[in-house]
Amino acid sequence: MLSQRVAIGSAWSPLRHPTFSRLWLASLTSYLAVWMQSVAGAWLMTSLTRSALLVALMQTAISLPMCLLSLPAGVLGDLLDRRRLILSTQALMLLASCLLAALTLFGAIGPAGLLALTFVLGTGMALNGPAWQSSMCEAIDRTELAQALTLIGIAYNIARAVGPALAGGIQTASGPWLVFVVNAAAYAWVVVVAWRWQPASIRSHLPPERLLSAIRVGLSYAAHASGVRAPLIRTATFMLPASSLWALIPVVGQGRLGTSAAGFGFLIGSLGVGAILGGLALHWLRERVALETQVRTATVAYALTLASSAVLSDVWTLCPALVLGGAAWSIALTSLSSALLTSVPMWVRSRTIALSMLASQGFMAGGAALWGVVASHGSSELALALASGLMVILMIWVRRYPVEFGAESDVTLSPAEVQPQLSGSVPPEAGPVAVEICYRIDPRRRDEFLRASEPVGRLRRRNGARIWRLYRDLADESVYVERFIVDSWVDYQRQLARSTVADHEHEERIRSFLQAGDQIEVSHYLAER
Repeated sequence: MLSQRVAIGSAWSPLRHPTFSRLWLASLTSYLAVWMQSVAGAWLMTSLTRSALLVALMQTAISLPMCLLSLPAGVLGDLLDRRRLILSTQALMLLASCLLAALTLFGAIGPAGLLALTFVLGTGMALNGPAWQSSMCEAIDRTELAQALTLIGIAYNIARAVGPALAGGIQTASGPWLVFVVNAAAYAWVVVVAWRWQPASIRSHLPPERLLSAIRVGLSYAAHASGVRAPLIRTATFMLPASSLWALIPVVGQGRLGTSAAGFGFLIGSLGVGAILGGLALHWLRERVALETQVRTATVAYALTLASSAVLSDVWTLCPALVLGGAAWSIALTSLSSALLTSVPMWVRSRTIALSMLASQGFMAGGAALWGVVASHGSSELALALASGLMVILMIWVRRYPVEFGAESDVTLSPAEVQPQLSGSVPPEAGPVAVEICYRIDPRRRDEFLRASEPVGRLRRRNGARIWRLYRDLADESVYVERFIVDSWVDYQRQLARSTVADHEHEERIRSFLQAGDQIEVSHYLAER
């Protein structure tokens, strides 16, 4: 079990795994391409239009596909061949980068075209993200998961520190078209790495889930698993105000600070340097500070960065504040990801990553548009100040959703050993199927039994049951019947296969209330009408 305060193993231990190290280097390359594109695209937009809204929409164009496609992408990452999915999405981003470079070189790009191609790049990122990150998590031991997520964050933040400065220098020397050419070369190298990668195949005796059903199960899992629900809520409430800085820093840099393209890259690079420092500090923090305290402290620090960005008018005084903000960003989001991914089993991991991306990038997209509108009707200073205040208010509100590392028993699968007794064969897609479990308990322990039944109901719904109820027999107060419904017989088989050690502990707890010598009685019913 991962302790609330202690991270197991060395901070760099995941890099000892060859597969993880190769994927990590490929991630670093891909992230560099993303950040170079982000800086070059945003700066190019400021040269094409004076509209603060259109500049802010560059962030929305990257983030909106995450909102629209991340959940289907997560399902595809859980159900399909991840290698083929990754190759396809990386090739899409390669083609978009080549087209953007050509149009920019020949002066044929406008605000609409720039937004459209940025949206295509965002689409590739959305479809690629869950499968890629899930594959990286499976390349290491679970005890190293928190460290692996930190290293992924460090790669992202190295790219955020180096990419903007590199893009600014190239853009100043040759123009944005060359930045887009370098991006295309980076994506081409990632395609080569993905082509050579041979992931381990995981086979199931059950047929694959259908897309819509798998989406519903993923949403149900998140809704009924507190270890997933709390980090997602915290991520969303952090990203909504935090997006203001990323959306408006081009306006602040070109307007109030009057920086060049290289100076703008330096501002973004300061955020990246801070994020790297925050990532390096995480291992030390995990050994000394509770996860919830890490997230709260980082949130306050980021709010201070937003307030500083609203009032400071000199690059050299703003950069230290941006370093603080970058560290806070890294600590908060990596800590929330660690809480999330240590709480979910492998079968739903890509969908959970997708929901995290949805919470993160969806609120980043909406927040960027919101703060762009505020800046257009007021000023960037007003928008940043309001975002700072909102971040503090939301931090106080979300105290009811504390985060912590997940337990080993929450994610260790322990499929049911006893299979249902049937009078004949049942087609896999036959359904709906109702399952009834009868308990005869000591009536004097009724209240304890009802309390113990609550987590059982949550785990049934979490693993795919549409309806769950606990009924009392009106003719015998000692008899209770648990009843839940799943869409089909194969869905019930999946539910049995997805049971974890923690699930069995809850089931054993509720069975401890049975009268001496009694056993539960399980019945299965197939809908005929």
